[in-house]
Amino acid sequence: MRCFFLLSICLFFSVSSDFEEDLQAVLSYYRCNPNCTFKHSEITSKTLPFYPLSCSSICGILVVNENTDLPYFQLKALFEPLQTLRGGMRIENTSFQNLSFLSSSETTLNYFCYPAGTSIVNNSQLIDAKAIYNTYPISTPSEECPFYVLNNTKLDVSTLCESSNYNQFLEIQVYNNKKDCGCRGDQLTSGNMKSYKKCIALFNGLELTNMTTSPDLKSLSKISVIKGNVEIAYTNFTDLSFFKHLEKVRGRSFDNPETVILDIHDNPNMIRLGLNAVSVNKLGYYLVGNVEYQWEGSMNLENLHPDFCLTYQEVTALSTVRFKNLQAKFCETEMDTGYTKSCNFTSMKNLDSDCVIIFGNVVIDSGDEEHVGKLTETIRDIYGSLTIQNTNLEDIRFLNSLNYIYFLHETIPVIRIINNPKLKKVSLPYMMSIFAKGKKEVVIDNNAPNLFRASISCLAFQHHIGANVTYNGRNCKAIDETKTSGEFGIFHVHFALLTLLVY
Repeated sequence: MRCFFLLSICLFFSVSSDFEEDLQAVLSYYRCNPNCTFKHSEITSKTLPFYPLSCSSICGILVVNENTDLPYFQLKALFEPLQTLRGGMRIENTSFQNLSFLSSSETTLNYFCYPAGTSIVNNSQLIDAKAIYNTYPISTPSEECPFYVLNNTKLDVSTLCESSNYNQFLEIQVYNNKKDCGCRGDQLTSGNMKSYKKCIALFNGLELTNMTTSPDLKSLSKISVIKGNVEIAYTNFTDLSFFKHLEKVRGRSFDNPETVILDIHDNPNMIRLGLNAVSVNKLGYYLVGNVEYQWEGSMNLENLHPDFCLTYQEVTALSTVRFKNLQAKFCETEMDTGYTKSCNFTSMKNLDSDCVIIFGNVVIDSGDEEHVGKLTETIRDIYGSLTIQNTNLEDIRFLNSLNYIYFLHETIPVIRIINNPKLKKVSLPYMMSIFAKGKKEVVIDNNAPNLFRASISCLAFQHHIGANVTYNGRNCKAIDETKTSGEFGIFHVHFALLTLLVY
């Protein structure tokens, strides 16, 4: 308890940091209208004349504290016309019972809260903070607003974290109030794990390292979402089935695509992932997500048991994830696809005509041209590689419905399209992702001339399928280089002949 009290004091000093420094950060970040900027460190009767009353949009850090000597109705009149705030808001050391002076009867406050954020700290009489629910904090995913609600001993904010305006936050500091919201994953230890029995969501990420299997892990069974990056390492866990209801990890790359959101490594006894609640039945609902929409969710599966494998449900839920390492194989006995028809591939001749999912390396070879119609409009997923070789095919439209290829071989290319002399067009219009253990390699070689006439068409195909394309032994960019070199050579031949004719 003493440690927690000291931590609260330290946090109070950190959130009440140098005002001038914070204000300069706000002014540098936003293009503020000087006439609508409040630069004072607190709102009092002395600073009131400098408050831009005529502005509905204001820049600044609005501080209401123990020195604020304005009557309540005057504070209400001050905030009533405010529609947009760029900067920060601090309500500290007051005796207010509520914060209704912040809320307008007509509009929701649009609050661009980065970088200064929100601080509601040490308000001993505060019992009602509904006005905070009606502010709409706006920030970019990689620049989340600092948010603190601390040491308000009469305040119940048990529903704040999951309220509509705040449930996007990954890191939120709400504690030492009468009732807090959310559960802080970054504070979880083997010693306090039992106190997480009622937690449905974790904030501030999670680190389970240097732990051993314990009955206390069942205390995490109700958690359905973890907000923040997760590391699970150096344990003797055989799986993660203690996360009985975990469906989503929402992390952040901090604008660095190499950052791993779900990092599971150095667990030598782990043979299964064991996340049985993972589902993709909900639209767009995958296990690992990135709040920075420009980056994919990222994951690492490294140095686990040699027999570590992924089930069909897990692989499907991870189909859009980028892997740093993927040291896994498919759980061959646990690939139940439910009501969706799946087939094991032996040959195109023996393949059924209505397979949606195919397990095995699909090979379309000489003589299989008459069988490719079996794949038209039905094929969706291939769990293996795809090879099209030695055929008389002119296009691959029969694969138009293909969405995903899942392949866990490190050295063989995921797709090979080779030695098809009549093949003039290659397109996979509905391909969503290639899930691969090693590099996502596609080899297209020795087909009809000018299958890709220019680098741009090859690069477009490469970008669409999300894999590295090697075309006739070279990368896509080399097509234009080869073409330019060839044209330059022809020019020299013509020039030489012309010179001979002249002389």
